Amino acid sequence: MSVEAAREQASGHFGFTDLAVIAAGAVSGAVGAYAYYSEPLRPLAHSFTLWIVLIVAVVPGMPRRRALVRAVCALIAAVLAFYLGKAVMYGVEYPGMPYRIDLSTLVLWCGLAVAGGLAAGLLFDAVGRTDRRGTVATAAIVGLLVADLVRRSDRSGVGTLMVATALAIAFVAWRGIRSPRQAAQVALAALPMGLAGFVVVSAPDFFEGLFSGLGF
Repeated sequence: MSVEAAREQASGHFGFTDLAVIAAGAVSGAVGAYAYYSEPLRPLAHSFTLWIVLIVAVVPGMPRRRALVRAVCALIAAVLAFYLGKAVMYGVEYPGMPYRIDLSTLVLWCGLAVAGGLAAGLLFDAVGRTDRRGTVATAAIVGLLVADLVRRSDRSGVGTLMVATALAIAFVAWRGIRSPRQAAQVALAALPMGLAGFVVVSAPDFFEGLFSGLGF
């Protein structure tokens, strides 16, 4: 099958405007902030599941340049809404108590959002295609989700994260898999992709600890 034919079979975007993409990013960040103060949902605030689902929803089927811009803008909106939402929720939970957003942490995560958005735009735009690139992209996302679950498996509330990961994988499969043969190929490639994905999902924790240790 030619590249052009594979692209024709790619899952199209959902017709979101650019403004709607930014709004979707903000909503995902707000949900994460709410989850941070909710005991049953707290694991979602410390995982990348919400943000991976966000990008899979708004990027596949887009032209490369637009996919890059959308992914970066959506993730920056998610980061800003998450930290602002945490401040709002803190005021609700602890009225009258002061709360300060750590600027260095916010800048760090905005930088990671830019880096992650660029990488996601380059990779996730192929989700839904039937060629090798589409299959690898879908397998990489499944691997990231599984790796993120493994990263958090020693924490409390892992059951909640397992359910969320299963739903996220189902959504990715719906967006990215077009045949039983491709499903088998994705399943086979997901394991090695997951090993690489573990390094990716662990990197933000490393950089956050590094910046804290340096006093930023």
